[in-house]
Parts: sequence; structure tokens; C-alpha cells
Amino acid sequence: MSDAASEGSDAQKHTASQCNNAAWDLIEKSDLSTDERVALVKLAGTAAYHWHTVGTETNIAHAHVLFAWALARAGAAVLAIDSAERALKYFTKNPSKDWERAFAHAAMAAAFHSAGDQEGYNRHYEAARQLESKLAVGELKLFQAAFRTVPRP
Repeated sequence: MSDAASEGSDAQKHTASQCNNAAWDLIEKSDLSTDERVALVKLAGTAAYHWHTVGTETNIAHAHVLFAWALARAGAAVLAIDSAERALKYFTKNPSKDWERAFAHAAMAAAFHSAGDQEGYNRHYEAARQLESKLAVGELKLFQAAFRTVPRP
């Protein structure tokens, strides 16, 4: 890889990471204004775009979790479910950690809640809650900051 290509890749990873972190900050807010919902979708979409370009399959699956959650918070249920399904499929079929599966199920719950699908919502909320009980303290703190924004059944 040339120095210019490496610098471009590093810049994309930096952008993806910055947008990713800013999007999670918004997801963790209980109430979002319309402007914040728009910003959330833009940030998550930008992060996903860059991870799809320079990331690993795992980075891309994480981007799907983030994008699904952002879309669900914005009320774009069909797209949220699609993105959450992609993430959950990856984390189910590949070696993954409990926190990764917990976030994917929580994103599915948020997406199904956005769609008004009570059965799907309940199923994935419960799966996320069960995985939550297995998380280490640091993982638990991060998970709960986002999961608390998914309405309880």
C-alpha cells in the first residue's frame, strides 16, 4: 500500500470512528429533537459508509448495529430492521462476544418497537436483557447507557 493510500485509509478510519462515537452519544440521550435525529442518522450513515470502505467484517457488523439503532430512533422502521438483521446474522454466525450480541438484539428490539411489531420487540428485548446479565462491568455500563433508551415492555 502506498503512503497516500495508507493515509487515506487512516483518514477514513478516523472519520468512521469520530462519527461512530458522536452517534452513540446521541443514541444514549433519552429524548432527541428532530435536528438530533437527523444528525444521528447522518453520523451513523457516515460511519457505516467509511467502515464499509476500510473496515473489517466485524467493523461493518458494528456499523449495522449503530445504523439500525439510529434509524429506529428516527422512525425508519423497515430500514432499521434490515440493518439490525444484518448485524445479528453476522454476530450469530461468527464468533462474537456477549456484548456484541446484546447490542445487536437491543438494536433489533428498537427496530421492532419502531415498527410496532410487539412480538419481535419482546423477543429481542428479552434476548438483550438475558445477555446483559452476562456482561462485565465496563461492557455493562456502555450497554446500559444505550439500552435504557429502548422502552421497557
